[in-house]
Amino acid sequence: MAQRDPLKDFLVEMFGPGPGNRTGRGDQPTAAKPVVGPYRTFAPIPVAAAGLAFYAPELSDTPAVNTVNGASEILATLHDYSLPLALVGVAWSAVDVVRFRGRRYRVMLDAQVRQTTRHEPVKVTVPFLPGVGALRGARIKLPRGAIIRPKEMDEFTAAVRGSAGGRTGKYTYTVRHEAHRDQILITRTLVEADTRSARHKALEMALKDGPLKEPVVTVDTHDEDGAETGYMITFTPSLNSGSRGFQTKVEEALASLAGEHESGRTWAIQWTPSEGFLVMRLRAPLPTRVDHPLELVDENLRHLPYATGVADLNLFWDISTKSNKPHCLIVGPTGGGKTSVIRTLLTEAARRGIPFLGVDPKMIELDGLEGYPGCAAIVYDAVRSAMLVRALHAEMMARNNYVHVKKIEPSQLPLLIAVLDEFFILSGKWQRLAKTGDDETRDLLKTLDPLGAWADLAVLARSAGIRLLLGVQRPDASLFGGASGNARDNFGTRISLGNLSQDGAGMMWGDTQVGREIDTSVPGRGVALGQDGSPVDAQMWWTPNVDPHPNKWNQLSDDEKAIIHGLIPDEPPTMLFYSAELREFVETERALAKRARDHEDAPEPVALGDVPIGTDGPAGDDDFADAIPAAAVTEGMVILLDDDQGNEVPVTVDTVTVIRDKDTGDVLETTLSINTGGRVRTNVHYGPTEVVFLPEPDQVLAPV
Repeated sequence: MAQRDPLKDFLVEMFGPGPGNRTGRGDQPTAAKPVVGPYRTFAPIPVAAAGLAFYAPELSDTPAVNTVNGASEILATLHDYSLPLALVGVAWSAVDVVRFRGRRYRVMLDAQVRQTTRHEPVKVTVPFLPGVGALRGARIKLPRGAIIRPKEMDEFTAAVRGSAGGRTGKYTYTVRHEAHRDQILITRTLVEADTRSARHKALEMALKDGPLKEPVVTVDTHDEDGAETGYMITFTPSLNSGSRGFQTKVEEALASLAGEHESGRTWAIQWTPSEGFLVMRLRAPLPTRVDHPLELVDENLRHLPYATGVADLNLFWDISTKSNKPHCLIVGPTGGGKTSVIRTLLTEAARRGIPFLGVDPKMIELDGLEGYPGCAAIVYDAVRSAMLVRALHAEMMARNNYVHVKKIEPSQLPLLIAVLDEFFILSGKWQRLAKTGDDETRDLLKTLDPLGAWADLAVLARSAGIRLLLGVQRPDASLFGGASGNARDNFGTRISLGNLSQDGAGMMWGDTQVGREIDTSVPGRGVALGQDGSPVDAQMWWTPNVDPHPNKWNQLSDDEKAIIHGLIPDEPPTMLFYSAELREFVETERALAKRARDHEDAPEPVALGDVPIGTDGPAGDDDFADAIPAAAVTEGMVILLDDDQGNEVPVTVDTVTVIRDKDTGDVLETTLSINTGGRVRTNVHYGPTEVVFLPEPDQVLAPV
């Protein structure tokens, strides 16, 4: 096999025939007319003349030149033009180099057109200065009516981009077929340096084949250090882009792709589907404490604000007649800020002329509100609480009858807020008294049926102008009574403090991940409903204890006292009664409360050993531990169980069996299996609304 001669190939390329012009041997026909002719150069002539001019003095002294008549004078004259001749030679050589470079590009493009499109170009034109490292552009004239298929065009474009750019990689090429002119135009543009951040690139790559049509990601905002804090994503509007479910999925994906920002803040997305864009920005950091503002932050007197959410937005409980979330549910552990939120809502209600009454089975949560302007009564006794719930039920029915008879709109009824704190403890007291109370108490609770009245209130109180504010330590379907589905929907305003369990998050927010990673080191931090109905992180406002008793008042700072003074309304709200039952109950409760304040006393604490065995300690018979729904008990949990002798003993739950309705998921029955030490386990059955009590740690006082 013959070896290639590089010098020969170079000379053939420079001076030989162009492509398609090689002649065959013998009688073989020649190829088609060449598009790119042979390369011809005349640069050696001026270069040789310049060299002769420079060496003219040396040549004039040679014997051969002296023999020629007048040769010395010619060389001397030529030597005088050595510099101009040198310049001409250099310029001519540069022009030939440019011509040679242009010819190489034309040869390359001619071959690529032939190989990819199977058409023979009529003419290939490149600029006189074709480009040093990369082709500047080209125009390829095609035969008239030439047809190029899309696949062939793609192959030709790929070939041009792969070869014309050389090794620089600074340019990108656009190849356009103008069929009406039978030509192909090639243009180049400078590739800008990729200054996108890793987050920007990740968003663009994910959206490239994502659900949004033709998405384009641009940086919208930066912080002081130049870090990207916002992105605008434009897209072509579609039916999906206007769907809230679709938007929620896209938001979750974008937040996951963007990841946690360097500042530790999370991302919020605002959609404008009608104009085809969304804005993704960092949420403003939540404050660690917000004192209850003294000014009315919302002009709507039926909006009760209670917290600051993302972007410094005020969150509120809409108690108006048109509200789709008339009742409020607050979930939070002891010390999580639940009491402060209740105080915030009730003081805001009093400022707006809305009265309230409440139930506090623990006797410590709402105690300071007794006697506050607008407070009708605060009930602590379990039996009196059952009477209050039944009286509220009678008030609701009387209000509805008033609307029916007077032919007025329900929105004309005055509002009333009823607070039930620690609902499970209260429910547990009712259930225990119904089993272990005296005959009169059992008959009274059976007649009052507080759980049934409560279930009716949760569903029907909205149209009567009665708003329910419910506080519990954990959410459960049993707190909504038998009609849990409708009642749960009416508790549209929901607030959770602290970290929820997976089941609790699902019950509260319909998402098992919301409210499970709250910074519990910040008092009052939790999750609440935003203005669009979706849960958002929030910082609850701090409202001090409004109890004027010196033991409470003297513990407050001057700033906290100023908050309380600023919140007290100029005129106390007026409470109108539509039923004799509620009016008589409130009057009786106020009289009992006044008598208790005048005559009631509490025993002083004693040290361990000072109380003889067999006598009662400081705690009364009405000292109840915390309660939870039976369905919320987990395996291994310690609960209090009646030993059939009136004593509550702690036992450990081995297994829990919960039977639920197949359609609604509501609890029908709960069975707790208790291992009492023998081979046979004790099974205890609970109804859908029954609760169990949890033992509290013994409080042992140090010796005095």
